[in-house]
Amino acid sequence: MRLLSTLAVAGVLLFTRAEAGNVFVRSVEQFEKYVLRLAPGDTIKLRSGDDEWRDVNLVFEGEGEPGKPIVLAAQRAGETVFTGRSRLRILGRHLVVSGLVFRDGSLSGGSVISIGSRRGVSAQDCRLTNTAIIGYNPEDRKVSYKWVSVYGKNNRVDYCYFVGQNHTGQTLVVWLNDEPNGHRIDHNFFGGRQNLGWNGGETIRIGTSGRSMQNSRTIVEDNLFENCDGEVEIISVKSCENVIRRNAFVSSAGTVTLRHGNRNRIVGNWFLGNGKARTGGVRVIGENHVVLNNHFEGLTGVGGRSAISLMSGVPDAALSSYWRVKGALIAHNTLIDCASLFDIAFGAGGRGRTLAPRDVIITANLVAAAAENAIIVRDSSSVVKWLRNVWVGETDPGLDGVETRGTTFTRGELVSRPDDPAALTISAGDESVSMDIDGQPRRKGMAGCDVESDSPIRHFPPSRHFVGPDWMSKARPRECQSVVVATPN
Repeated sequence: MRLLSTLAVAGVLLFTRAEAGNVFVRSVEQFEKYVLRLAPGDTIKLRSGDDEWRDVNLVFEGEGEPGKPIVLAAQRAGETVFTGRSRLRILGRHLVVSGLVFRDGSLSGGSVISIGSRRGVSAQDCRLTNTAIIGYNPEDRKVSYKWVSVYGKNNRVDYCYFVGQNHTGQTLVVWLNDEPNGHRIDHNFFGGRQNLGWNGGETIRIGTSGRSMQNSRTIVEDNLFENCDGEVEIISVKSCENVIRRNAFVSSAGTVTLRHGNRNRIVGNWFLGNGKARTGGVRVIGENHVVLNNHFEGLTGVGGRSAISLMSGVPDAALSSYWRVKGALIAHNTLIDCASLFDIAFGAGGRGRTLAPRDVIITANLVAAAAENAIIVRDSSSVVKWLRNVWVGETDPGLDGVETRGTTFTRGELVSRPDDPAALTISAGDESVSMDIDGQPRRKGMAGCDVESDSPIRHFPPSRHFVGPDWMSKARPRECQSVVVATPN
């Protein structure tokens, strides 16, 4: 009788602990027993090691509260490893997943990690952080699945590490609903994505063709993309009113492509080709996009992989086709040592693409040409206004609104900067631009993304010291943003 009483008391204590506090579980069965008993502010920790986490289908479901999320965490960050056919679904509100690793596994479809569900089970204000997916690939590279799918509203994926995907399917997909998503994708490392050889190798996709006229309002910021060569679209934007800012695209053979949708903003990014083949910048399709304050250097791509390319459109275009470029603003960008700087009306005439870009403003950009014919206009009916751009090169491009100046550039740790900024002054810039790429106050009358300033630098190119899980570099302080020069493979 005394033994039974002792066991009963222990059971009560364990239940109480699950109700308020931390729960430690060693198996899927224990996890499923206690996860639905967790209350706001509780944490459930998974045993480290991979012996208990093979071929598991883990569903983390619960209702946390603002400031009191329910947390699913590794016993020791980076040491709880999922393998085989394992997958994770996050369903509910105010949930946090942290410190997990998925490796040495593969799926036949679906997603490795899903925040929310295609079937309408929502996720809102949830967070995937400090987590890694490494080489989670099938033997057959044509098998299609996603590594991370994000549904619902106001969810966040941050400080994660996604490396080595080689099969069909996007690394991270934002799926649209009937209202704006408001997701945030930040401070992640995306790397080592080899050329797939066919469509479906995007690193990030935001939306789908069928919902591309809907507002997503997803923010992709402060991420590092290194050797992301899956296909021409590193980020494929298929929705409206998204922001891509302060990311570094290093030695990545592709572009940020505004494929479908309107009113997207590409602001303050670094596109650094390091001379690697087929590296590109931004490809524009659709209406009222803004490409602002970006730095493009050492890119070798041409045509649709130019530093900045504006596609020709199709009359009466279907949602899945090429919409006409209208009302784009291309301002205060710096383009140095790129094989092709601007390609206007790329694709003209092919596959019914007969509508040239119109009502485009290209202003206050700084251009240092690496080759002749670096500015190409493929359709003379294009309506493009060039205003107060500065051209540094031996060959005058012969365009009104492009002023030839003389200066040199010095390569720093990561980017080149003009030796004589005073030579780059213009009569006026875009007055709506108050900061430069470094987050310093912008003085009026300076071309390019970077101005000379004594103010503190607020924004640095994301480097490996700044993104990804903290357990991968114990000595890395979050505020340290030291630059690492990445070299092509």
